Amino acid sequence: MARSAGFVDFSANAFYIFVYTTLYAFLSVLFQWSIEGHEHIPKDKATRILFVGYHTTHNWDLLLTGMSLRDVLDEAPVGIMHRTLVALNPWLRLLGAIQGTRQNVLEMYNRGHRACMVIPGGAEEAVAGFEHAYTVDWKSSSGRVRTGFAELAMDAKCVVVPVVVQNAQEMYFNPLFYLVNVTGLSRAYDHLLALPYGVGWVFLQLKLALWMTLTFPTSIPMPVKATLKVGKALRPRKAESPAVFARRVETAYRQFLHRENPGGLDYTRAVQARLAPSRQPK
Repeated sequence: MARSAGFVDFSANAFYIFVYTTLYAFLSVLFQWSIEGHEHIPKDKATRILFVGYHTTHNWDLLLTGMSLRDVLDEAPVGIMHRTLVALNPWLRLLGAIQGTRQNVLEMYNRGHRACMVIPGGAEEAVAGFEHAYTVDWKSSSGRVRTGFAELAMDAKCVVVPVVVQNAQEMYFNPLFYLVNVTGLSRAYDHLLALPYGVGWVFLQLKLALWMTLTFPTSIPMPVKATLKVGKALRPRKAESPAVFARRVETAYRQFLHRENPGGLDYTRAVQARLAPSRQPK
């Protein structure tokens, strides 16, 4: 793929290099991190790719996923993120994150970036609660079915490649979030999100900001083995609408995620995978 003068090699800046050579290297050893299925990533460098994934509570798997894909692609994938999170955490830009508007993403592809990565479930998926771990329900907080990623894939002429991390949620345990969850405080707060006249939206932004600020320093790493699995590429069919394509991708992704993480959140299963790798689900 030809690169324009506006192409930015995110992996070349000092901050990215520091994180890659220190934190990424450390976490890869800590979680016995590996990648499987990279043969599903299109070999033709002219093929545009849109990776789709799942949002954990702790976010650390996203760092490992992005940098692993960087090793395979020889360039850092562009991370499509919620505009509020990018605005409040400008350091994310140094790791390749952009505000997730269609115009921004199309511009990245047009500049010569080969791949972008998106979480269709959004930040709402990350703050849904431990009881909803590994639940795939790609809807916004207002209940609107999310089809934007499918529309983007069609507009940019991308293939959609699903990525799943085996034992992703179990990589970390967050006692603060767990306490807020089991006491019912998080569900009580969620009632505020339904308030009209934009008030609920304000409370949602506050919730997302608190989650993003607190998740990294309060999450405790667990002795599990985590594996990045790359699934088969999905392409829009002839005359297929974005809504139908989005549902097809969501269904395929749900099956993929559940196959690699059977039974939902299970720290015992994840630790056993570390102690006895041969027991990992296939």
